[in-house]
Amino acid sequence: MKWIIIVWLFLGVLTLSQLVLTNLMYPGNLTNAQVYFYPLGSFITGVLLLYVFLVPIFDYSVKYRPVFRFFLLALHAVLYVVLYLLLIFLFDSLVVEKTFENYGGRLKSYALVNFNNILKNYLFQVTILYVYEFIHNLRHEMRRKQDLETKLEVSKLQVLKYQLQPHFLFNSLNSVVSILEEDIKKAQDMLINLSDFLRMTLNSDFNKLVPLSLELDNLQKYMGIEKIRFEDQLEFILKIDEGTENVKVPILILQPIVENAIKHGFKGGTEKLTIAVEVETGGKKITIRNNGARLTAIRENFGLTNVKKRLKHYSPNRNSFRIYQEGGWVVNELILP
Repeated sequence: MKWIIIVWLFLGVLTLSQLVLTNLMYPGNLTNAQVYFYPLGSFITGVLLLYVFLVPIFDYSVKYRPVFRFFLLALHAVLYVVLYLLLIFLFDSLVVEKTFENYGGRLKSYALVNFNNILKNYLFQVTILYVYEFIHNLRHEMRRKQDLETKLEVSKLQVLKYQLQPHFLFNSLNSVVSILEEDIKKAQDMLINLSDFLRMTLNSDFNKLVPLSLELDNLQKYMGIEKIRFEDQLEFILKIDEGTENVKVPILILQPIVENAIKHGFKGGTEKLTIAVEVETGGKKITIRNNGARLTAIRENFGLTNVKKRLKHYSPNRNSFRIYQEGGWVVNELILP
């Protein structure tokens, strides 16, 4: 309605300018009342009918099918024009002509001259209302689609979370079982560390990013579990450049990579497996290296697939993870969102 009123006011100013110019060029043909009051009366009548007669009926007609709505608005157009003519002519008789002589004949003559102009005004307003309705519905549909896409992505992350937790739990419990008969104290320490780690993962919101410092703390808890199992056969090196601790990363994004390195690293007969995590300046690139079995093929196991899917959620337009052989090191490279 705001834009209808603005445009209508603009047209009213044009009409006033036209009448003023006509009065200047042909003095005496128009009275001051006809020049100045007629545009004002037309504007007031139009705004009044817009609020109390046009918009309510237009909104009411939304619930009907398009064809029936068209006929309803067509019927309404006739009523609108008649009502407009009665009001504007009443205004003209009271303010401009100041007489009701031959009221019926003058009304008929006035209606024949102005019917088409008033109908065009009606169609103009209805067109703007249709355009607004279309844009409003389009925006609503776009927002609904975005909300659905967001909910879908959140659901995907939840699925990944529920997949990751049992996977990690089974692997860790297998590790506990493997040393239970050899060293009960170590098995107990592993279970305590495992309990702390699982409590952290269960309470984590996989939809949010966390500071890198928190993610590295979680990784060190996991490595504490594995160090009990492998003792001196496993070395963990952490190298972090200053100023990168508050970089935001997906939670539990590093642990599956390190777990994969441990799982496959010892297969080459390596006596001591070294895993080095490096965070470069700026914190947007993390590399995880291990000197274990050489990379003969990309191992698309559960852990790495999970990492790729989660990184793709945050950076859908770029390749955020790759694994390759560099000399004697297998390198996992992450590009953070």
